[in-house]
Amino acid sequence: MEGVCTSVSKPVRRRFIPKSKRTPQLGKYTLLWDKIFNKWGWETKTESEKKALRHSINEDLFGTYTKPSLLTNEQWSVMFFALDLLLSEGILIWSKEMAALALEEGLRRIYIWWIEHAGLDVEGIEDYGAPEYYIAAIARDRFGGIADWRMLDSKRLWQLFITIKNRVKAAQKRGVSLWHGADAEAETSDNCPF
Repeated sequence: MEGVCTSVSKPVRRRFIPKSKRTPQLGKYTLLWDKIFNKWGWETKTESEKKALRHSINEDLFGTYTKPSLLTNEQWSVMFFALDLLLSEGILIWSKEMAALALEEGLRRIYIWWIEHAGLDVEGIEDYGAPEYYIAAIARDRFGGIADWRMLDSKRLWQLFITIKNRVKAAQKRGVSLWHGADAEAETSDNCPF
């Protein structure tokens, strides 16, 4: 009698997630990796080699591997900046220094967006954010005369975001808007908001 080879344990089934249920970030993530692999000659590499590269980049950016489906908004910003670097500069340029650059620039990008849209998540606010001159004046006051607040590093941008968001909330509690409270004039030496 011929023996039939049977497995002792049942095969593990992966959970199928239809493309329509994936987040836009995951779609962009896979699309960028496909572009990177095609542009830099990795389309012929095995899936395990591609997976190893994706995992090593992820670990370089975040310290430990984080599943892409579990990334936060800040981490997505960092990841997309890193993938843009890989797409434009190539896979061979990747290093710990490039990971540090991607981490800093990715955080700066999202913090700048958050500053410009501070208070967007607060219920009842019609005019979110603050005028450019107001943000610039706070940055100059807090960070020693910085001319352009967008040039601050990520730690200082985070502090500026918290300050602006708190000011937006406080203005809303008083029933005013940062956009209309000072007649929304551009700052001069005569009408500094402080």
